[in-house]
Amino acid sequence: MGSADAISEMPYALGHSELELQRLSTQARLIDPITRRFFMEAGIAPGMCVLDVGSGAGDVAILLADLVGPTGRVVGMDTSATALDVARRRVAALGLNNVTFDMGDPTEIRLAQAIDAIAGRYVLQFMADPAVALAKLKTHLPPGGIIVFHELDWAGARSVPPAPLYDRCCAMCAETIGRLGAETSMGPKLQAAFVSAGIRPPSMRLESVIGSGPADADRLDLVADLVRTLLPDMERLGIVVKGEIDTKTLSSRMLDEVVSLGSVVIGRAEIGAWSRI
Repeated sequence: MGSADAISEMPYALGHSELELQRLSTQARLIDPITRRFFMEAGIAPGMCVLDVGSGAGDVAILLADLVGPTGRVVGMDTSATALDVARRRVAALGLNNVTFDMGDPTEIRLAQAIDAIAGRYVLQFMADPAVALAKLKTHLPPGGIIVFHELDWAGARSVPPAPLYDRCCAMCAETIGRLGAETSMGPKLQAAFVSAGIRPPSMRLESVIGSGPADADRLDLVADLVRTLLPDMERLGIVVKGEIDTKTLSSRMLDEVVSLGSVVIGRAEIGAWSRI
């Protein structure tokens, strides 16, 4: 941890199973509007060429493709062949001709074309040294180029009045992800990472997904899906006892509790930071 050679040593803590790729699609449906606002305020606009760092299943690349339009271009990069296969199929099905994907570490590879901006969502939290990664990434940009990242802070997740099952699930997820080596409060640390990388102090914004009652079911589903993805690690790490969590009924039990208590459910803090080189 902390050295330039350690940038890519940390594996993606959530894996690339079919279940996780499905969860990412659900997540995108809820979080994309927030990411879009961050990227637009950062200055990503039609005609730009943008490098999407840590493309995964392609959700952010697809969002960027819409922002840059047919005269722009998106180059997505990831180290997972499985995720990129999914991303390529999705882009082909949507008929997007302005998106391509390459496999590799974007902090190390030499790009074949000039780019105007670098963007990523939920990527720096999985890097061993985000500041060193940012310092390498910025070398791809010309003067005035944009760098924008959307990260999160699990400390923002809560319910009022407290819905114990929802709150416990969020706490279990945060503890598991943290013990797997990721940074669960990367959002508030973006400013320090940018400055340490020699980038101008960024503009920053915070948003969150919030709701109550039956209308909040999809948000609760997202938390339940994350528990399902992480459950083997939760059990292995002793965070829960094997067989303790019934994931099949988890969403409905959380919803019943939220409705019965009249709770407002607040998701993780979604934090965007951007600057120009």
